[in-house]
Amino acid sequence: MSPAGLYDGTKGLEDIGEIYRRMTVNCPHPASKSKRLWELRLATYIKSSSPYAETMLEKAVALLAEGGHMRGWFNQCPTASGIGGSSRDRGSRVDLVHWSVPAMQARLVELKWRSSRPSEAVRQALRYGAAYVFCRMHRHRLPLRDASLMDARHVSIEVVAPPRYWRAPDLQGRIARARESLKRFDVGSRIAGLSMSLDVLAFPDWFDQVPFADGAGVLASCSGAELTGPGRMVRDAFGELSSVAPDGEGSRE
Repeated sequence: MSPAGLYDGTKGLEDIGEIYRRMTVNCPHPASKSKRLWELRLATYIKSSSPYAETMLEKAVALLAEGGHMRGWFNQCPTASGIGGSSRDRGSRVDLVHWSVPAMQARLVELKWRSSRPSEAVRQALRYGAAYVFCRMHRHRLPLRDASLMDARHVSIEVVAPPRYWRAPDLQGRIARARESLKRFDVGSRIAGLSMSLDVLAFPDWFDQVPFADGAGVLASCSGAELTGPGRMVRDAFGELSSVAPDGEGSRE
C-alpha cells in the first residue's frame, strides 16, 4: 500500500481542527527529504502564451517582488512536499506568501479570479493553515531548519479575489463557521506565541480586469527595473485589499 498524502481526505472539510486531525492520522510519523518545504521563493517563469488570470497575477507579483516593487512577497511556497513519503502532495503550494520580518507575520494567500467555487477556495486556504500548524508541530522531524516562516508569531490565512467572487449564497455563513472552527482550534494552546486568523479579501472595485492579455504581457510589464502602468495597478490592487467577511478587519495596507 502506498503511503498516505498529508491532504488525503481533507478536501471537503471546513473545520480546521478536523483537517488537522486527519493530517495526523495520515502521517503519524512525518518525514520529508524536500529542501523546499515552506521555502520563501520567487518562481517567476511563465509561458508567454499563458492566458490564465490567476497565473498571470501570481507571476506578476513574483516579478514585481523580484524587481523590488513589492517587497516581502513570494509565490509557490511548498506546504507538504514529500511528507509521509507520498508524491501526491508535491504540487500543494500556497499561491502567494507575504512575510513581514519586523512583525514576524505571514500571510498565506489563495488567489482566485474566475473560479466559480469560493467555498472550495476557503477550504483550500484552511488546508494550508492546518498544514502550517502540522509542520510547525513536527518541525524537529522535517527539513525546516532554515524555514523562517516557522518562526511566525501570527499567520493570516487568506483568500483574495474580485468583489464579484464573494456573492455566492450562504458564503458569509460558511466563512463565519470556518472562523469559529479556527477559534475552537486554539492555535495558541498548541504552539506558544502563535495566533492565526482567516481573512477573505476583495480587490478594489477599480481593479476589474487583469491588465495583461497573456504571459508575454506579464513579462513585458513586470520584469523591468522601472514600474510600468500595469505593474503599478497590480501593486496598488494588493495594497488596497478589503475584508468582505463578517467581523472582518477592514482594508489592508
